[in-house]
Amino acid sequence: MKEIVKTWTVLDILKVTEAAFRGRGISNPRLNAELLLADTTGDSRINLYLNFEKPLTESEVSDYRNRVKRRLKFEPLQYIRGKTEFYGLEFNVTPDVLIPRQETEILVEKVLEYKKVSGIKCPKILEIGTGSGCISISIAANSECQIRAFDVSTKAIVVAQLNSLANNTTPKIQFDTLDFFSPEVTFEGYDIILSNPPYISAQDVPGLNEEVNAYEPYIALTDDGDGLSFYKRIFELYNTSQNKPAIFLEIGDGKKEDVTALMKKNNITKYALHKDLMNMPRVLEIEGTVRK
Repeated sequence: MKEIVKTWTVLDILKVTEAAFRGRGISNPRLNAELLLADTTGDSRINLYLNFEKPLTESEVSDYRNRVKRRLKFEPLQYIRGKTEFYGLEFNVTPDVLIPRQETEILVEKVLEYKKVSGIKCPKILEIGTGSGCISISIAANSECQIRAFDVSTKAIVVAQLNSLANNTTPKIQFDTLDFFSPEVTFEGYDIILSNPPYISAQDVPGLNEEVNAYEPYIALTDDGDGLSFYKRIFELYNTSQNKPAIFLEIGDGKKEDVTALMKKNNITKYALHKDLMNMPRVLEIEGTVRK
């Protein structure tokens, strides 16, 4: 006797998936369900709404179920989809890179604002720990500049290069594999230094959301210490630079006091802290000397 296979419509499968996600405590369960289904069928979310009664093929149902199973294990939506949006651009993301977050867009905004007020037509920029390349690429896509962006992870650099190619910024950015703590790193010749460093302390990583500590790259989350080693090194290099570049750094929740104490220790007094949408200090800007 032939097995009867249930025919799933768009609406039916979205309802079931939304309930499953909600039961697992996944945020925005309906949105997650719709995005995964849109990726599966190749439709836009609006087309899903316009075709709620459309039956799905067996292949689509099978593919969708596999995606849903991954999400139910708390694998980040962005890794399942293989992409995300940042600063109005689309970026490929893999488990080799940190997932770009909205609050990091403030870092891009502040660098672009500084470029305008400084009057530097084509600043030379150095990014430390580029990951997916989202920060440098967003800056390059919106301004004239020359950027060198490096990361200790060769796999991350491959992702960044692909993202730069997709967003038409390859002439403006040089990507390198490099350890920031290597003696060859210098700030000389740069107008702007920027970084979203691994600022979470190693002891705090196990307590992070499962979507983060089980899937995102450990070396992008923490320096395997107190979460301050990158700031210390950046401030030291800043102090030893003959021409002081402007510095833009993302800082983590609860890191304001530690970072400002480090600046005081390094006699850095001309700086500003920019808050995010949650009114938390998010971006540190250290004043630089504009080169004539």
